[in-house]
Amino acid sequence: ETVDQAYAAALKSYYAGNYGEAVAGLERVAAIPMHHEDLYYNLGCSYFRLDKLGPAIYNFERALALAEGAEDAEFNLKTARAAVNAKVKDVLKGAEGGPWWETLSRALPLGGFKVMFLLLWWLALALFFGLRFMAPGAGRTGMIATGALVWLLTVFCGALLAGRLYLNANVRQGIILPDRVVVHEGPAPGTKETFKVHAGLRVSLRSEENEWIRIRLPNGLEGWIQQQSLGRL
Repeated sequence: ETVDQAYAAALKSYYAGNYGEAVAGLERVAAIPMHHEDLYYNLGCSYFRLDKLGPAIYNFERALALAEGAEDAEFNLKTARAAVNAKVKDVLKGAEGGPWWETLSRALPLGGFKVMFLLLWWLALALFFGLRFMAPGAGRTGMIATGALVWLLTVFCGALLAGRLYLNANVRQGIILPDRVVVHEGPAPGTKETFKVHAGLRVSLRSEENEWIRIRLPNGLEGWIQQQSLGRL
């Protein structure tokens, strides 16, 4: 059986409504590994049909990591997160989201930030050189004000771009897979239970010890969970 045949068979199972078989087949292909946004998107859809929202969210996130801005994946990710929010009642305060600069840095695809920064940069330069050929008066004053605003926007966009590049290069993240996971004080099942996290929650990864990994939430809470409960991004 070739990869294409296995992938086609998994999709056939999906369209026939055999979502368990579709998941099994797509996971076989993903284990090769074969990294493609369509593979992760279809895997996310299959898990969603089985009401396994954590793995669904994880795979939609994986699809978007390879194809930022993909509308179908973004829509299904929002739908899956809304389904989780409808189920979860005891959400930890500040467990979702993140610092404002991180939220803004992830507001657009990386390519979108690059294009925006370059456009603002060239516009700012054009305004700067245009001032040299304008006579004093209201028009020149208006161009100075506009140029100052554009420069500020350029610096702000550049800061967000730098933040996004820093996050991509230095901050390891993952998605909680089970519906509910108990977070422990230490890397062992007998240690004190500190709090619980729910499916689909994005967390930062701090350190690892044996089969355990230390996670950090946006609100600053930290603790240990078993690595099998986490999907790495």
